Amino acid sequence: MRKKQCKLGVLAVILFAEYGFAQKKDSLSQETSIKEVVVVAFGKQKKEEITGSVQSLKTKDLSNLQNGNVLQGIGGKVAGVQVISSGQPGSQPTIRMRGIGSINASSDPLIVLDGIPYNGDLNSISSSDIESISFLEDASSNALYGSRGANGVIIVNTKRGKSKGLHIEADVKTGVNFRSIEDYSVYTSPQDYYTAYYNRARIGEIARLTQPGATPSVNTPHEEALKALNGLGYNVYNVPFNKLIRQDGSFNPDAQLLYQDDWKKLLFKPALRREATLGINASSEQLKSYTSLNYLDDKGYLISSGFERFGIRSNLDYTITPKLKLTSALSYTYSQQNFGETGGFSNPFQFARNISPFYPVFLRDDNYQMLYDAGGNPLYDYGDGQGPNGATRSYAVFENPVGNLQKDKSQTTSNIANINLGLNYEIVKGLDFTYNFGAYLENLKNLQFGNTEGGTSSSVGGTISKGSIFKYTLNHQQLLTYQKKLDKHSFNILIGHELNKIKSEGFSGTKQQLLLPNSLSFDNAVKITDLSGNGYEYAVEGYFSRLLYNYDGKYFFNANIRRDGSSVFSPESRWGNFYGLGVAWNVTKEDFLKDNSVINNLKLKASYGQQGNDNILLDSTTRDYYAYQDIYGINNFGDDKPVLSLKKQGNKDLKWETSKNLNAGFELSLLNNRINLNADYFERKVSDMIYTLPLPISNAGSYVKYGNIGDMTNRGVQANITIDLVHTEQLQWNVYANATHYKNKITKLPAEQRNTGLVTGLFILAEGGDRYTYYLKEFAGVNPKNGDALWYRTSINPTTQQAEKTITNNYKEATDYNTGKSAIPKVYGGFGTDITYKRFSLAVNFAYQFGGYGYDDIYRSLFHSNTYGSNYTTDLDKTWTPENPNAALPRVDLTSTSQNENSTLYLIKSDYISLQDVTLGYQLPDGFAQQAGLSGLKIYLTGNNLYLWSKRKGYDPRASLTGVSDPYKYSLLSSVSLGFKLTF
Repeated sequence: MRKKQCKLGVLAVILFAEYGFAQKKDSLSQETSIKEVVVVAFGKQKKEEITGSVQSLKTKDLSNLQNGNVLQGIGGKVAGVQVISSGQPGSQPTIRMRGIGSINASSDPLIVLDGIPYNGDLNSISSSDIESISFLEDASSNALYGSRGANGVIIVNTKRGKSKGLHIEADVKTGVNFRSIEDYSVYTSPQDYYTAYYNRARIGEIARLTQPGATPSVNTPHEEALKALNGLGYNVYNVPFNKLIRQDGSFNPDAQLLYQDDWKKLLFKPALRREATLGINASSEQLKSYTSLNYLDDKGYLISSGFERFGIRSNLDYTITPKLKLTSALSYTYSQQNFGETGGFSNPFQFARNISPFYPVFLRDDNYQMLYDAGGNPLYDYGDGQGPNGATRSYAVFENPVGNLQKDKSQTTSNIANINLGLNYEIVKGLDFTYNFGAYLENLKNLQFGNTEGGTSSSVGGTISKGSIFKYTLNHQQLLTYQKKLDKHSFNILIGHELNKIKSEGFSGTKQQLLLPNSLSFDNAVKITDLSGNGYEYAVEGYFSRLLYNYDGKYFFNANIRRDGSSVFSPESRWGNFYGLGVAWNVTKEDFLKDNSVINNLKLKASYGQQGNDNILLDSTTRDYYAYQDIYGINNFGDDKPVLSLKKQGNKDLKWETSKNLNAGFELSLLNNRINLNADYFERKVSDMIYTLPLPISNAGSYVKYGNIGDMTNRGVQANITIDLVHTEQLQWNVYANATHYKNKITKLPAEQRNTGLVTGLFILAEGGDRYTYYLKEFAGVNPKNGDALWYRTSINPTTQQAEKTITNNYKEATDYNTGKSAIPKVYGGFGTDITYKRFSLAVNFAYQFGGYGYDDIYRSLFHSNTYGSNYTTDLDKTWTPENPNAALPRVDLTSTSQNENSTLYLIKSDYISLQDVTLGYQLPDGFAQQAGLSGLKIYLTGNNLYLWSKRKGYDPRASLTGVSDPYKYSLLSSVSLGFKLTF
């Protein structure tokens, strides 16, 4: 019976496939695929001519994204591309293309906007203004960008004027932002917390008494535990602490709750999201223009956070004569970003997770009644003794993020102008000269304001910090292009020169002691505590050439070379040579496949090349523009005399990191282009990696020095497939999927670290290992007698002189091991589907990763053993107690602080599947739209970042490249909006 069902199932699939493919009436033709044009370095190419790995997202792929920064929404959409985002509206995500490009230099790809390298964040550009985004992943595609293309290139092209006449499109949507995933499960009831804290003290006393030589206490463990409750300060019940919990550990049933505030509900609230764009396309024979206006008010679910942007754009293409053309792309953007992420105890995400549920948000008197100021606004409790009966907090005294976020400010305001101008002149037929000029100007202002009423800033009378940065980038390109076709031979030769200069100047200052509580003027404060200023200049110049050749549309070859000079390096090491070579064979045009009805397109391709990297980082965000020069700091040690101290020692021998890239793959289309498969093998060898050099002991950490110390490789495969399942006049249905797998491997380290490796935080860099291999103490279980955490220790047996692995309960004696487990996933990618039925459309997209490990440091911290009144995970019921001696997790008490130190216990699989976005649309009938004076009207409902399937509630693998959970990070947000697209 099962065999018959199986045969029927196979038959059904075959019939469905035949029906779907047979019903196609408007299929993509091979000719259409061949003529598809893709944006590449310094121009465009037909898709069939590309010998490397170039992927593109078009307007339809981007139009439904609801992100202040368009790159935040592309997760899972492009093979080989990883996206790590924050929930802060408008934030710049971390992008990695085909692995890790460096250890101490940047691994960020280069962004090119309308042909000019872009020095800003893409939060200044509305996704509605973007025509396409191309991802250049291999050397033959991005080597023309030389020193900046080592980590890949993202080319963003904005919309330009097209068809003749006047065409107007308006897109308006309104929706709501809310927290994407639930936080970790912690205690929300004061009763549960008091009971848990009581048990921590009781269990700790019981465990103490089991230790050899322990001195008995005058109190029983029960009495010691009740005594410990007094240290929490606040009692929100109507019975005293010493009567709150009974001898048997049960909570006093007569205890009545007097009050409770919910920190999370007050900090995290659904917030309004509004976006409106207007695009005007006005074109004639000689002039094509695209003009747009856009406005975004993207409020965060964290109170007082959000991103607001207003932008205007004008793109023109003017044909002066048949030989002379002018182009321009002008834009201005104003934006304001209000932040909620801060460090320390005041961080709202860390605070809301860790604050115990009995500590109040609002200030109350001795009768537990809320207190208000003269204006009728509630006062906030900062835990500093002003609360009921003079109680003070044992956790985060002087902090209250609900009050701080209402009264404090942390914002960045920017004004950005971007100007791209181009001139193209046809000297003779086939020979063109192009001059492109780009200018990027940014004025950035930062404001930090700490109020006078509460929080740590109130202790100094309030604080005002302001900073201003003016930055500009100038780019000049001169391009000479020659195209010629001789019989079946086609040539395209490019010779070019590019000069890119960046200059930045800034200052910042801090003052304290405000006179007026709400004035943000510097003149409102009297005490200067900090005043600093800095700036930098950077220049890179390149000479380059490219040859594109194809024979009869069958055989393709490209070669490009670039010589770059960077101001980062010394004159002796400044110049580097970079190149790329690529070949492709369109097998479909050979006679043996020319009329094949199954294989419509088959292209084999391979490329190889070398790029450089001069983007050296002093820390995770600050770039070193003076790598070969000594950097000094000027200090004042109290006597107002300037003292120089060396911060970084220059290295004149420092040279480019180089990245040698191999790419080989194929592109295949089957069954009238209904099935399209692209696959690539890539190999990326990074040599002369830049890292901190070992320095003499006398340095004592006062300065650093960088050198070229090691090599690393990334090897992997990536593939994407699209299937046009059904394509009839009324129903179109297609699906897609992509996957990337790679292995990162460190192949060379300095001789000094070759045997021991380099330990950086939770990771070890070792030859044969990868960049994010965990280096931790190995958890060995729990002692069932007393709940002690156990770890492994490797020592030399004095008798046998052999290494032996034993178990210890002394954390300091435990050995750190190379775990062999990595934060790098085995595979990542995305999948989705698009369905159109008559006037309805539905698009669903997912992202995923599998095979890597994370380190859940947040979860670890919720098993703390200290006397602070911070919260616990509800997984305390899985820890050792005298009543549960076989528990898998060690004892948690109030004094044994090493019980939950870093170890393999807190490694976790970082697998996930994420529902990235869903859009349901309906195109109203033309007659209805025309009655409203429109040529078209579409209504749609769209949602982004809607659901996550992962290993543990609260842990979000999408939020960290290293896999380590960050307690201070703005958790990802979700958006759902109703929109209207109107065309005139």
